[in-house]
Parts: sequence; structure tokens; C-alpha cells
Amino acid sequence: MRFGSQRKTKATKIEIIPMIDTMFFLLVFFVLASLNIIDLRGLNLDLPPALPGAPPKKQAEDVKLEVEIDKDGNKTLNGDKGQQPIKVPLGSSASSDMIKLVDAQLGKKASIQDLEKVVIVISPNPDTAHENVIHAVDDARGARIEKFSIR
Repeated sequence: MRFGSQRKTKATKIEIIPMIDTMFFLLVFFVLASLNIIDLRGLNLDLPPALPGAPPKKQAEDVKLEVEIDKDGNKTLNGDKGQQPIKVPLGSSASSDMIKLVDAQLGKKASIQDLEKVVIVISPNPDTAHENVIHAVDDARGARIEKFSIR
């Protein structure tokens, strides 16, 4: 005597279309997620002309001044490699000296638009007071230089 079900077993089928839909969804998800992770902004470069023997003319965007502040609050302005550093004692404004260094690097009198593109890097001594750093920022703003960074 045989006990058991009298049902016929069906052969199982694997539906491939829903699996393909799922794989495409995952592919699109990961591609879009990776695009948001990668920074797509490029860097705009204005390369100088390749003329042999002609010194490249410096643009206002390329001018960078460095202001070093010692622990006593005295400032030293450093311009380009060929320029002499300018020492500014504590309590004196360095705005006019900053403009002189920018003029020397540009090779002409700097306009207000030129000064707005110049970058000042302030490098204070770790032992200097924060007040001296604020004075250096005020000097830069007095020279109409709005872009600066503090190391």
C-alpha cells in the first residue's frame, strides 16, 4: 500500500526578467552614487604663451603675499622670490606696503579689481596674540585685499 500525495510535482522555473530589472536598478543606483562621490569640477588653467625668452606677465590672480607675524607682533611681508621682505613694526599698518609689493609683482599700478584678486597668506607664530592676526587681516582689508588665509 502506498501512502503519499497524488499530486504531480511541477518543474520549477526561474524567472529571469525580474532579476534583470533588479540588476539594472542596482547598476543605475551605484553609478549615480559614485558620480556624487567624485568631484566633477575641473580646474581652469590659463597657461602662458610659449614664447622663448619672453618673461610671462603676472596676472592679479597669481599674486600671493605672505605675512609672517612673530611672537611680539612684528610683521614681515614677503612677496615674490626676487623681492626684499618688508618688516613692519608692531602698531604700524602694513596696507601701503602690501600695495607696493603687489604693484612690484604686477609691473604696474594695481587697480581695485587687481587688489580684489590678490591672496594674502597669514602665518602667525604659535605664541603670538590673536590680536596681531586680526591686525594683519585689517591691514589686508585696508589695502582692499579680501582673499586671505591663515596658516
